[in-house]
Amino acid sequence: MKIKTFYLGEMMSCAYLTWNEDTKEAFLFDCGGENLENLFAFLRANELTLKKVIFTHGHHDHIVGLKKLLQHVSDVEIYIGEEEEKFLTDANLNLSAFLGKSFTYEGKVKTVKEGDMIGGFKVIDTPGHTVGSKCYYNSKEKIMLSGDTLFKRSYGRYDLPTGNGEVLFVSLGKICNEYPGETKVYSGHTEVTTLGEEKVFLQMNGLI
Repeated sequence: MKIKTFYLGEMMSCAYLTWNEDTKEAFLFDCGGENLENLFAFLRANELTLKKVIFTHGHHDHIVGLKKLLQHVSDVEIYIGEEEEKFLTDANLNLSAFLGKSFTYEGKVKTVKEGDMIGGFKVIDTPGHTVGSKCYYNSKEKIMLSGDTLFKRSYGRYDLPTGNGEVLFVSLGKICNEYPGETKVYSGHTEVTTLGEEKVFLQMNGLI
């Protein structure tokens, strides 16, 4: 499996394209902006077929590029945490209303929950930043896509709708204690780190 980062939208949110070189099937984790030209060019150049778009959570800066994406690709399945399907249809929950750029998506989606598998990725419930935030873990590659739950030397804010700090720190303890320290963490806004590094940081600060 290969992975490539695309920086999308005004907040430079990280979108991660993963693909299998043999099958040429690709998944996109998050799609937080409409500046998708580099993504489309990469798909064409590498003859990849985008099969799934998988959201770590439902905030505007992770979902707003979806409609433009679907104008250019077809037969794509959309996934989001079962608690957050309503974020796609509610501009207040996904925060786009507060930015004056109301965004909603009414199309067909599939929901995921703890323990589900999507193409080699295990779904991990990690609420706190939002009620239905998910991390995605690939045990073969030892990588985790953490969305806005865990960053390099930081973690997601919890003062937005459905956020909860106490719950977030339980989620951080869960992923740091239950998954290998060498796991590479690809977050929603920072550079790559490892679970081991972040476990030390969080423990030193008395957070887990």
